Amino acid sequence: MKRAGFFDLVAVMALTTAGTHLANAQTPIDLGTIWNEQEAGWQGVWTRVGRSNTFQAVWTKDNRVVRATLQMVVSGNVVSITRDDTSGPGVGKAGCEYTGTVKGNTVAGDYNCAWSKAAGKWKATISR
Repeated sequence: MKRAGFFDLVAVMALTTAGTHLANAQTPIDLGTIWNEQEAGWQGVWTRVGRSNTFQAVWTKDNRVVRATLQMVVSGNVVSITRDDTSGPGVGKAGCEYTGTVKGNTVAGDYNCAWSKAAGKWKATISR
């Protein structure tokens, strides 16, 4: 039986390390096309602009409507969202910040708006 030499061991270690990195690599999150979102009794529909990380959002509650532009940043399975209202009580004010964890086609997390004293919870279903 032949003994493994130094270069044989280095090659095995390199392949093992490469395999570990591939196994641990995360699949990028598919942001889909539409997110159906809920927060504080509001029903939101977030529609993706092309293949960008920008979404146009509309929320409704009772007879009220709020519109905003959303910018998403993804890191692993965490999404961070900046909201800039284009209609409703938040226009002209500092916006909202959302963070959430993506699991399959659902997202859930916390949000905070500059005009609100309390943070809230939100959740969404991603349509792909």
